Amino acid sequence: MFSIFRDSDQLEAVEQQLVQMLANCENAFRLAIAAVFDEMDVIEAGQLLGAVDRELNKTERAIRRELLVHGTVKGAEIDQGLMLTYMSLAKDIERIGDYCKNIWNLAQMGVNLSGGSDHDELTKHCDRVAGLIETALEAFAEQDAEKVHELIPGIREDTHHYDVHVIEFVNSDLPGREAAPRALFYRYIKRISAHLSNVLSSVVMPVDRLDFYKKSKAIDAD
Repeated sequence: MFSIFRDSDQLEAVEQQLVQMLANCENAFRLAIAAVFDEMDVIEAGQLLGAVDRELNKTERAIRRELLVHGTVKGAEIDQGLMLTYMSLAKDIERIGDYCKNIWNLAQMGVNLSGGSDHDELTKHCDRVAGLIETALEAFAEQDAEKVHELIPGIREDTHHYDVHVIEFVNSDLPGREAAPRALFYRYIKRISAHLSNVLSSVVMPVDRLDFYKKSKAIDAD
């Protein structure tokens, strides 16, 4: 989408900042998972995650300022579609960081997901989300429409599966100390995945359909 709206490299810095925000989310997720699976000291992970979160927030504010300056300088020539897209993307990526903090908060409350009978199932989904962040980062940075069309349907399947797990644990006979953290965990990774889908949609969807992916409505559709 960016190439449609931008006819110069004047906003390249903002695009690079968005890519860096996604890279920071990779680190945030890794730290959060290490904490909740008892692979890293909770306090140490929290300190490192806090630094990443502050960087995400700082970058989001910087993007807003740069867009404001750009809009003031360009005036009537401003690319409204691109500006709205950048604003939306910065918020989506910042929210991914927030959900990583939510996962860490489970560990802060004493939750340890490493010892249950569903350990393999949980780690499978952790690996899936970690890989998704990495792949989404690459697809977004390269504006790879083909890859985006491959990724988003898979994310939809993932989020449906996470919903099934949430319902399972909400209605479970397991003790609350086991069921509640798992329901929350699946809810958090669902939201991370959904925000990644929103980010990816910017590569192929027109501005009015950001976050509402449909391949037949994509800007590269035949």
